[in-house]
Amino acid sequence: MQKKNEVNTLTKECIVTALLRLMETKNYDSISITDITNLAGVSRMAYYRNYNSKDEILIKHITDQEERLLDELNGGRASDMKGVIAYVSGFFQENAGVIKAVYDAGLSHMLTEMLEERVYNYFPIASAAKGGRYAVHYYVGGILAVFKLWFDKGMIESVDEISEIIYNLINNADAISFLVLPLDKQTL
Repeated sequence: MQKKNEVNTLTKECIVTALLRLMETKNYDSISITDITNLAGVSRMAYYRNYNSKDEILIKHITDQEERLLDELNGGRASDMKGVIAYVSGFFQENAGVIKAVYDAGLSHMLTEMLEERVYNYFPIASAAKGGRYAVHYYVGGILAVFKLWFDKGMIESVDEISEIIYNLINNADAISFLVLPLDKQTL
């Protein structure tokens, strides 16, 4: 039984690695199951025993990476909100290719749901408080939008810089002050 589990784990790793490698050279939508199985060196049967779609491969990979991140965070590596944001920023940088593919595949709602779930689990009171779910959705959407812009602009800022930007945005009660409103046309 243990040997079978090891083989299954290896098969999954080969499939994930194959998809990630293919994404480096091909558009996500043009990658076929045949492309994945050929590069992974597994049969279609082995593929379908483990996954229903390539979207599922991406989401499972992100979930596995997220579990590793949570283990690190729970190990005390981040003691405050700034540290948590830095770890999440590092996670997004480390998994940028996969996360970009998730966006390209139109699956960004899964990232939103996953992050919201983690916030609710970490701060259960947020879902019970009046307006709490709306606040969580608002902040998660904003944070993911910042990460998306960071990806789209080539991740020029370091993890520390993007973490500081996000931290300042969510901690700034007067975040609207970043906007410069046009002058009233009548005063011109």
